[in-house]
Amino acid sequence: MTFYKFKDITTEHQFLGGKAYALGLLSNAHFSVPDGAVLSALPITEAEWENIFDWWKALGLPKLAIRSSAQGEDSGEQSFAGQNSTFLNIHDQLSIKKSVAKCFESINKKSSALYREHFLKEKSQSVQMNVVLQVMVDPLYSGVFFSVDPRSNEKGWVLEAIEGYGEDLVSGKKTPFHFEENKSHITSLFNLDEVVSVGNKVRDYFGFGIDMEWAIDKNNNFFVLQARPITALSGKSNEKKLIQQEIERLKNSHAADTIWDGQTFSEWSGPPSELTFSLWREAFAANGAFSVALKKLGYLGLDQELNNETHSLLEKIFGRAYVNISLMAPLYFGSIPYKMVPRPQPHLKFDFHKMTFSNFVNTPFTMWKMLKIGWRLSTERRVFLDECVKELQLFKNKLVSENYKNLDSIKLIEMFTIESQNFYSMVLVYPLVLIILIESTNQSLRAMLKGVLSSSEIEQKLKLWMSHGLHTVTMKMNEDYQLACLDNTKRSSFLKTYGHRGPGELELSHHRWSELSDKIFYNITPGLLKKDNSLNVIQDIRDLKTYKKLAIEKEWILLKEMLELREAWKMTLLKPYAELRSIVLEIAERESLEETIFWHDCKEIVNHDFNKERAIQRKEKINILKAISLPPIISLSELKAITEEKTVDKSNVLTGTPLSPGFVFGEVRVVIDPENVDTNLWPDNVILVAESTDPGWTGLFLKSKAVIVEKGGVLSHCAIVAREMNLPAISEIKQCHLRLKDGDKIWVDGNNGRITYS
Repeated sequence: MTFYKFKDITTEHQFLGGKAYALGLLSNAHFSVPDGAVLSALPITEAEWENIFDWWKALGLPKLAIRSSAQGEDSGEQSFAGQNSTFLNIHDQLSIKKSVAKCFESINKKSSALYREHFLKEKSQSVQMNVVLQVMVDPLYSGVFFSVDPRSNEKGWVLEAIEGYGEDLVSGKKTPFHFEENKSHITSLFNLDEVVSVGNKVRDYFGFGIDMEWAIDKNNNFFVLQARPITALSGKSNEKKLIQQEIERLKNSHAADTIWDGQTFSEWSGPPSELTFSLWREAFAANGAFSVALKKLGYLGLDQELNNETHSLLEKIFGRAYVNISLMAPLYFGSIPYKMVPRPQPHLKFDFHKMTFSNFVNTPFTMWKMLKIGWRLSTERRVFLDECVKELQLFKNKLVSENYKNLDSIKLIEMFTIESQNFYSMVLVYPLVLIILIESTNQSLRAMLKGVLSSSEIEQKLKLWMSHGLHTVTMKMNEDYQLACLDNTKRSSFLKTYGHRGPGELELSHHRWSELSDKIFYNITPGLLKKDNSLNVIQDIRDLKTYKKLAIEKEWILLKEMLELREAWKMTLLKPYAELRSIVLEIAERESLEETIFWHDCKEIVNHDFNKERAIQRKEKINILKAISLPPIISLSELKAITEEKTVDKSNVLTGTPLSPGFVFGEVRVVIDPENVDTNLWPDNVILVAESTDPGWTGLFLKSKAVIVEKGGVLSHCAIVAREMNLPAISEIKQCHLRLKDGDKIWVDGNNGRITYS
């Protein structure tokens, strides 16, 4: 153990952690810092403890604050706000010993460990913990000063204060007095000018924006209790601009009634890389696989360029992939006087305003084409299905792994050109045919069940049938994976068979299992292998009380075969997809591009148009847009109404204080006790709602898309951690944990502090 007094700390002592390091430097620069010292390890001998107690006695036996100062804490990247333990008003030797020991142990707290793993990708056991012992201030007022508003680095300082100890401010238990540089304030509570003046001097001393905790004691003496860099400023001032720019772009390039559907690419958990998106965008362009698939089924397809800026049905909306379904109706039957309606499911509705003379003249032809294709899809699905089976076998026989390592760079680019074009124009054709057939058959089956079961019962029944009645290659892969986890002799075989798959595999920048090798296997419980096959789906259908049971059974069998075949196609087509990734990585290595290769689009790679700086800017923009989450179906009119606050029913809008920017659509989960929450039961787009939060809520933050609280200022733990985690957050929504209910679908606008019911 080494015992450092504040006066001994210099610029060589960064290993003591951000808190101790900053306090030592400020103390030696003659700022008003309560005296203190730092322990680098837990004392193990009485002599070591006596050294500490002698220091304490020399100060006059004051009450102490005992706080953590771990490596990585209070840095410019992560604040670790409240993650490790703090003990106040410690006044005897036994309490000092216990508090110091608990402080050292606190690095292994669940919330602290989760926070550290999330941000620093390191285990708590490998980190050095230090502990600060500091003379307590008996505060009349406590607060936090930020030299620049952490919600936007374009604004001036912001300050919050409460009466008494600052812990209640940071934890959000009390809503503080709030002051900002650009707003006039008159207060008799304390000397506001003094706090701001010292805060700015601390900022100037360190040379960067600071987050300073302070206190004024009952004799009106001012003290600096802590200072650290402001975290999470990167991109915050740009986020609101990006949202406004995106809305303006969509308004200027799309019709007001445009509707987008993101369900087709729901497997992309976040915004896709430029390369991935550009590859799939071509599949939905004029000469792509989707158009070919439509024509095979008798539809018109995309014979002409689309009237939108991307010339593809697949578009980026806030960085994410959405299909413009408003452009799809003419691709099926030609120009018709219908508009797309998004709710409850996207469907066409007659629109008198779209009626033209041409539409009127062509209506008989259009109606005939609709009837013809409808009849064909209902009577020839087996023919199409058999064709998809035959083509899958032919495709498997054609698969040959190319040796691209020995190619020169020009030939390598040529190979990428050929393989990428094959993928988006040919390989995807029959999988897309299947997707169209599945949607048609799914709707047909639902229509048959409509008079037999209620809407909710239909959903439950279909989920049950698919859970028990499907036997896909993906299910077989999951069973083999579990066996490989239990038996390491099976792992080599698993990787040989399934190595082309991987986590988030539709994203080309993600690793394949063959690259990760043994890292993908975990210790699991053997019981996971058991599967409940107790339900006989065919018998369940035959038990339905309806004369339509035979037709329902036939429809189910068709749907089952289609779904299983779709998975077989996916298993196979991901082999050339993985090969495409390997070619791209080889190009990246030769061009010294590393991961930035994935932020070039297909055409740039084909044209050898490499620009690392441009790629980095694209990635940075996408990182900002990750704080934005949209529903599966979204309309331009809805986006405009929410972002511009032109909501017809103002009772559907709640307004509070913005804590962290971002724009998210999600489903509410109200939490009273974080210890009694099973996040495994949460959907993917949870909006966490609580009266207030503290560091023990870190695990729930990691599982949420946004946070809403009643209590807590812009400098509270909730606000700081939400900004660091890129989660939109809003406070001061009175009784939010009572007004909002589990399952509510809402929009959270962290830029403006607005909540809008969907």
